[in-house]
Amino acid sequence: MQNFDNLINGEWRAGASYSPNLNPSNLTDVLGQYAQGSAADVEAAVAAATAAFPAWATGSIQA
Repeated sequence: MQNFDNLINGEWRAGASYSPNLNPSNLTDVLGQYAQGSAADVEAAVAAATAAFPAWATGSIQA
């Protein structure tokens, strides 16, 4: 089974725990496990987004 980590500031980060992603038409079919972010992960993601926003906001749709 594949684990899917969080992408924060261009880096994949493992979670402290993982939550299964179930196929809704067959609840015994686990499609993968997704990382559960901690408060520190949320803070890091918000800081990365805040730092990236000025350059991103001035870019064109094509960029």
